Amino acid sequence: MPALIMIADDDMDNRTIMAAALTAAGFRVCLAENGAQALESAAQQHPDLILLDMSMPIMDGWTAVGRLKADPALRAIPVWALTAFALSGDEAKTKAAGCDAYLSKPCIPAELVSRVRQALNPGGTK
Repeated sequence: MPALIMIADDDMDNRTIMAAALTAAGFRVCLAENGAQALESAAQQHPDLILLDMSMPIMDGWTAVGRLKADPALRAIPVWALTAFALSGDEAKTKAAGCDAYLSKPCIPAELVSRVRQALNPGGTK
C-alpha cells in the first residue's frame, strides 16, 4: 500500500498543490486545515509522514508538533515543518520544537516529491 502523507496547512492552495503532486507520484494523502485537525487525523490514520505548517489558526504547528511528539502512539511519525519563514535560525527552531525536517514555502512540487520519496525509501528499493 502506498505511503500516507498528511498535509496540515491552513492555505487551501498550498494543500491542493502539494496533494496533487504527491497523489500524482503515487502517495496517498490526507489533509488538515489546522494543528487540532492534524492531531485528530494523525491519531486516526497514523500517516507515514506529516507536512506541518507552523503558522495556522486554532492550533499552530509549534503546538501540534509538541503534542505529536509527546504522544507515545504518534511520536515516531516524521514531522516536517512547512513555513514561509526562511530566516537564518528558523530551521534550527523547528527542529528544536520536534520537527524532523524543514521545508520553506512555497515548495516546488517536484522537489517535495523527491524529498518525500528519499525520506520514506532511502535505499531506493521501491
